Amino acid sequence: MTVNVKAIINNLGQTYEALFEAGYIPYKTKPKGDSGSPYLYLEMAKEGVTLTFDRASRKIIEVNLSLLKEGKDSYVFPNELPSPLWPDMFRPQVREKFGNPTNSHPPFELVKRRFGGVDHYVMKVGEQRVSMLLHYTLAQVVKSVAFKPTALVQWKELDPSLLLT
Repeated sequence: MTVNVKAIINNLGQTYEALFEAGYIPYKTKPKGDSGSPYLYLEMAKEGVTLTFDRASRKIIEVNLSLLKEGKDSYVFPNELPSPLWPDMFRPQVREKFGNPTNSHPPFELVKRRFGGVDHYVMKVGEQRVSMLLHYTLAQVVKSVAFKPTALVQWKELDPSLLLT
């Protein structure tokens, strides 16, 4: 089953019920979260999409797309990617298409785990400012893309000792 990713992104700030009634979410399963967590999650693993909701308001605050699954070379994102995204995005091509990001982290290591870095772009979706966070593999291929209201993005500079050289 596929989902209309673009429609969900365009409806950031709507409730689960509103998204379900509009037909954007194909599951009757409601979002769940750990006790005490301010967030609820709806993992649509077969669709490669995870939705994050604010527990108090029940409104969607993040849409995360899994474009690659490390260790599963045959995985292909099963939905249509919203424009201007494309499959197999490499960091140099992303920067060529979108320009320099608002914020960026190069590859780094944290608790003996290596990460390929993150680029943060800000764009307008309707009247709201939405951040697009591109997470990279060590090979500098986009592995996931997260969309969330820019007001909810907290950016911290990395300690230089964590950077991979």
